[in-house]
Amino acid sequence: MFRGEEVIIGVGIEDPTKRGTAVTPQVYIPGRTPSGMNVAVAKALLKETKGGGMESQGSEVVQRKASGPIEFNVRSQSIGYLLKSLLGKCTTTTVATTVATTVKSHKFEVLVGNPQFPTFTVGLSQPSTNQDYEYPTGLLTALSMNFPVDDLVNASADIIASDEVEHDAFTVAFDDEDYIFRPEDVTIKIAANIAGLAAASEISFDDFKLDIKNNGKSKFSIGTGVATPVDSRAGLVSVSGSFSVVYDGKTNHDRYVDGDYIAIQITLERGDVAIATTYHPTITIQLDRVSLEASNPDRPMDGEVVDSFDFVGHYDETNSEGINIVVQNEVEDYNYDA
Repeated sequence: MFRGEEVIIGVGIEDPTKRGTAVTPQVYIPGRTPSGMNVAVAKALLKETKGGGMESQGSEVVQRKASGPIEFNVRSQSIGYLLKSLLGKCTTTTVATTVATTVKSHKFEVLVGNPQFPTFTVGLSQPSTNQDYEYPTGLLTALSMNFPVDDLVNASADIIASDEVEHDAFTVAFDDEDYIFRPEDVTIKIAANIAGLAAASEISFDDFKLDIKNNGKSKFSIGTGVATPVDSRAGLVSVSGSFSVVYDGKTNHDRYVDGDYIAIQITLERGDVAIATTYHPTITIQLDRVSLEASNPDRPMDGEVVDSFDFVGHYDETNSEGINIVVQNEVEDYNYDA
């Protein structure tokens, strides 16, 4: 017997030349709720004309795979392991170096031309049960980020993996420098294009949500023994979301009805935490080409009128991308541990 709060998820980036070969978690992610990671078994009923008067004569396992959701507070370091799998490409550069530490900038972008986005192994720790599990060939297929006014910045995500494998007890540890983000750490800007974001003013939103999906799927193959996935592969990346803001003019309404495009920048910065003296843990999300697809104004009799819009992010041919996410922290890189 044990409580759900003892269930802890860890992830480790796999060797790209040995996809599906399990690795030890590089980071553990405390969940807002216990993870639903679990093995799923697909069975086929054996139905044949044998004159027995029963609908079927047995049940055979035809597929085994793993999947599950995780819900967590967005943190300054662990988010990178998930973003690499979600978007596929990570470029790391050095921002500053001091005697004590090195500040790194990790730019996550959509991997083009290859559905084999980086995979990770999921480690599921259940200390009280004396039985932990690992799930190789993990792929983050969807990430929903929430930026509320009355809660920490948080996210939910969906993972697929190949199968469940029993594992000795993991040694779980959390990094004190994996910082959370609060509402006061969030700045959101809108401009006509990416070039205009730097000079744009911060907008005071009531609510903001961002959904990113790579539409990944498990890849099965005939003749591999037990019918488990041979790989996890990404599809096309889609970006969407919504926001609510107190009505302060017809600008957004006109953008919606006229079909204008905008650029959006979301910045999370822990200004109260110094790294290398003058830098801070930061996550910056840029959407190059965004259209407002639906308008849902709220006009209460005795309250403020609030505009709410649903949006979709698109590929921008001018900038040759549609989304990039830059994470600044002290992590050396988000590669596998050789």
